[in-house]
Amino acid sequence: MPDIDTLRAALHTVPDPELAESIVDLGLVKHIGVGDRQVDVVLIPTSATCPMGDLLIEDATAALRAACPPGWAVNVTFDWDTPWHPGRMSPALQQRFGWNI
Repeated sequence: MPDIDTLRAALHTVPDPELAESIVDLGLVKHIGVGDRQVDVVLIPTSATCPMGDLLIEDATAALRAACPPGWAVNVTFDWDTPWHPGRMSPALQQRFGWNI
């Protein structure tokens, strides 16, 4: 059974298609849940329209499937109601982008 740290590490390899930064470092991962042969991940889009949302979900799903045993279900969805803000980013990425909050 994959643990949260393993799944987070898998998601860390997924770059945002527009910013080319890890979705984990950008603070797009809201929730990672592990259940009975199932992984559920909720992402927060950086904008209300998120033009690359489908690609982001596909890439996150592929990374998670690679980290899970065969036969596990992987569900990745967006939470469109939670707004993203620069304060969600890792401190190192905030500093690199000049958003020291």
